[in-house]
Order: sequence, then C-alpha cells, then structure tokens
Amino acid sequence: MHTYTNFLTMLSTEFQKYLIEHENFGARIPLNAMIIFQIEGEDDFNRWHQETSLRNREVEQPLVYVHVNKLRAQSLLKEVTLERIAA
Repeated sequence: MHTYTNFLTMLSTEFQKYLIEHENFGARIPLNAMIIFQIEGEDDFNRWHQETSLRNREVEQPLVYVHVNKLRAQSLLKEVTLERIAA
C-alpha cells in the first residue's frame, strides 16, 4: 500500500501541472469533486485507488474518473544538485 500512496502523490502532483497547462480541462471538474485516477495497465492500483476513494467520499460529492492513457518515462527535471546535511 505504501507504494500506492507514493504513486498517488506523484500522480496528483503531475495532474496539477497538467491542469495548469490545460485550463479548459480543469474547468470541467466540479468543485469539491472526488477524483479517482485510472491508469492504463495498472489494474491493482486502479482497484485500490477506487476502493479507498469511495470509502472516503462525502455524501453527494461529485465523482470524476481521470483516465490516464500514458505516463512520461522520464523526469521533467533538467538539472538537480544535492546538498548533504550532517545528521
């Protein structure tokens, strides 16, 4: 499950970026909507995310399925540095 939560965090972040670039797409999502990601080829994740989300859905909360057909194979980051801090 821990792997799924990390994957969901990444998906949520990338979806926010997608919405920034595609404003008209985001305008179609109702306020306070429960968003459930469905990723092509990730049946176990899809089942987990749907079951988890529906258990936490508020009464009459709008429900939106976001079907992702492709994920990028590489990072969007171009240059990265790391600074190690002593413990």
